[in-house]
Amino acid sequence: MKKFLALLLASVMTLALLAGCGGGNDNQTPSTPDTPSNTDTPDTPDTPDTPDTPSTSDGEVPTITWYMVGGGQPSNIDTWTEKANAYLDEKQIGAHIDIQCVDWGGWGDRRSMIIQTNEPYDIMFTDSGSYASDVAMGAFADLTELIKETPGITDLIPQNYLDACKIGGKLYAIPAYKDTAMANYFTWTKEYVEEYYPDYANIHTLADATPAVKAISEGTGEPALLLNKDGISPIVGQRYDQLGMGGMGAIGVSYYDPDGKVVCTFEQPDVMDQLKVMHEWMNAGYINSDAATAPEATGMCGVGVSQGWPSAAKGWGDGRGAEVVVSLFGDIVVSTDTIQGSMACISASSAHPLEALKILELVNTDNKFRDMLYYGEEGVNFDYVEEDGMQKVHKINNDWTLAGYTQGTFKTVSPQEGTQPYFDEVDQQNKNAISSVAMGFVFDKTPVADKIAACQAIFEEYKGLLQTGTGEPESTVATMMSSMRASGFDDIVAEAQAQLDAFLGK
Repeated sequence: MKKFLALLLASVMTLALLAGCGGGNDNQTPSTPDTPSNTDTPDTPDTPDTPDTPSTSDGEVPTITWYMVGGGQPSNIDTWTEKANAYLDEKQIGAHIDIQCVDWGGWGDRRSMIIQTNEPYDIMFTDSGSYASDVAMGAFADLTELIKETPGITDLIPQNYLDACKIGGKLYAIPAYKDTAMANYFTWTKEYVEEYYPDYANIHTLADATPAVKAISEGTGEPALLLNKDGISPIVGQRYDQLGMGGMGAIGVSYYDPDGKVVCTFEQPDVMDQLKVMHEWMNAGYINSDAATAPEATGMCGVGVSQGWPSAAKGWGDGRGAEVVVSLFGDIVVSTDTIQGSMACISASSAHPLEALKILELVNTDNKFRDMLYYGEEGVNFDYVEEDGMQKVHKINNDWTLAGYTQGTFKTVSPQEGTQPYFDEVDQQNKNAISSVAMGFVFDKTPVADKIAACQAIFEEYKGLLQTGTGEPESTVATMMSSMRASGFDDIVAEAQAQLDAFLGK
């Protein structure tokens, strides 16, 4: 959440599910309680029992503090915690849990404060934006050997996904095994596309989409796309592994280049061609004219681009207020960045790292505990119901504010009523994705950190113009890159290339 137009679904990822309308895919996925959820087998294997329950020096069971992101602390966190800890006792994990949910708006500052001041905690959400730098600071525990004590994790998560979270050959994080490969979909408002362009299923590129976007815009009398200033990030992200550069999309390695050449992405023909299509759409009135500066885009749209899987269409449609149908946008790709989109780390200062890891194992293997974290308190936030011969979830309210995609796998989450299990779709996407030649590579930004910061600031000035179709592509890219090169862009490319070549053994 990571688009054409993507609404921030407040209940979907609190901050960041960019669904059908709004803009800026940014590796964000439909993965919290309002989107389709699944469990392959409701009765999943129990975590191996621990023969003895560890305790603190005063005889108390240790409490594992887990920092998560979402919409802030749920109002019923105390009663939920009581039930969760009773279940942890039943499973003989040897520890209790204390959830601290920080709202998305304050997460960056709060995370930095915790890391920099060595504030006590045990488990923390992280992603590629800060992971490598926090590891360099010594913030996270080395899990390379400890993970052997939790086979439920290694049995579930493919080894190459775990390897993609290693830095210097050591594992410091457990990735959430979900839609880890990046797949983007055109999300078409069904009513509009069936009336004005019913052949939507064969549309897979921006150029292919032009007749449909034109027909919907002319048929409704409104722009088919309602973009915010983030625009459509998959223009770059779907073709180039951006090597952990965060929001700066100007550097990357093509998913189709086995030699691993680091390039300026916006100067490549496959990106420039898409930018030109977007500019044509803007000039024709198919995109809202204020897109480059709009913090949000509201209203009904005919099409968007969202990251997820086909049956996530229900959640995207709920967010748009209209049924949507989908067609795949580009290829499905996987890289270090996409795998590192959601990870759980254990503090290097944790007094109970094994118990923390066992809690992560339980999240990834146990249906009941996974649902507790994902949906909240049974009888308060949700109830179990039977539908289609399987256990599903009826949501009582939307008061559970934890971002479910940050916690662990989707595989053990019960589906909501009215939806079908979808993890098979996700699993197939993960298995069939085009893998980056730089899979497992983590760029050490330290030698060029100041230059990256300067170029990032420049990119933010031009991003809205480029990714919404507002600026003329060739001249806008030329101006942006002239400023970036004056700020050390070519030095960043050279450093990234040298590090990648060393990683590839060249």
